[in-house]
Amino acid sequence: MRLGDKTSHGGEVISASDTLKAMGKGVALEGDMTHCPQCKGQFAIQPNGGGSTRKHHGKQVAYHGDTTACGASLIASL
Repeated sequence: MRLGDKTSHGGEVISASDTLKAMGKGVALEGDMTHCPQCKGQFAIQPNGGGSTRKHHGKQVAYHGDTTACGASLIASL
């Protein structure tokens, strides 16, 4: 997951790592934030282990299908 990737609630990833990049965009990590227009707020990414347990600086990397604190699923653009 990268900065700007979408969620199933019509939102997007709004924060990501400054030091880990994929194709020029920051990679989203556990605790990074999403904006959710459906739930009207900003919610943290909560990886559910569906993709991998890879970590960067102690935080789990977010993958397609992981969820946010409001229950939205992440949708990878790659």
